Amino acid sequence: MIETNTIIEALYYILAKIKSADKIKLVKLIYLADKYHLIHYGRTLTDDDYYAMEFGPVGSTVKDILEFNSFTLSKNEIKYASQLLEKVNENTFRVNTSSGEVELDMLSETDIEALDFAIKNFGSMSPWELSDYTHKFPEWYKHEDLFENKSVKRKRIRPEELLSMVDDEYFKVSSEHLEESRNILAGKYD
Repeated sequence: MIETNTIIEALYYILAKIKSADKIKLVKLIYLADKYHLIHYGRTLTDDDYYAMEFGPVGSTVKDILEFNSFTLSKNEIKYASQLLEKVNENTFRVNTSSGEVELDMLSETDIEALDFAIKNFGSMSPWELSDYTHKFPEWYKHEDLFENKSVKRKRIRPEELLSMVDDEYFKVSSEHLEESRNILAGKYD
C-alpha cells in the first residue's frame, strides 16, 4: 500500500539537504532511493507505482504530490504536502520554512540510508543528467522505442523490474544478495 505521507517526508528530507530542486530531479532522486532500498532490503521505501515515461522512470504518487493533484490525493495528503513542501514556481520546490520543526516519523533508518545514498551520489546532477542516467536501466530502455515514436506516454514498470542493475559503482551487490531481495519482494522467505 502506497504511504503518501512517507513520500511527502522523503521529498522534504531531500529538499532539506539540497535546498531546492525541480520536479524531474526530485522524481529521479526518489526513484534512485527506491531502487537502492529494493536492491538492498527487498522493498522500496515508497511502495509507489512506477512507469517508464519519456524522461525516465516516474513514481506516479511522487508526481501527483509534486503537482498537488487533488484528483488523486486526499485533502489531508495535500494539506500535509503543503505544510512541508513549497512550490517556488511551476516546477521548482523547496522546504516550506513556515513548517517549523518537522518530525519525520514515517521514514525508517533504512529509508534515510537510501535517501542519503541518492543525495550523496546523484544530488549534484542536473535534472537532465539524472534523466540520462536513469535511461541506462532496462526498466526504461526496453520501452525507449515507444517514446521515440510517441505511441504511448507511459508504460508500467513491475516492482521486480526495479531490481535491475547496470555496470557502475552505485548499485553493486552480489547475485546472492540480489536473489534474496527478489525473494523478499515476492514474499518467499526461508
